[in-house]
Amino acid sequence: MSPEISAHAETLRSDARALIACAERLRAIEAELQAGGGAPEWLHASVRAHIAACLVAAADLENAARRLTP
Repeated sequence: MSPEISAHAETLRSDARALIACAERLRAIEAELQAGGGAPEWLHASVRAHIAACLVAAADLENAARRLTP
């Protein structure tokens, strides 16, 4: 495998890790919103949707990185 492809795969993995960290921060925000009460349901739904989007994107990036590396 070329060094360029290897570097690209590592960038994809790094980005996937960043998205997972983002999802974890959003989970903490959602927990705080739940504990505090009073937040509208649309806000909870939006946070949950962003958590899901982060996890889907992270999985996609990890899959792409796996395909680049034998």
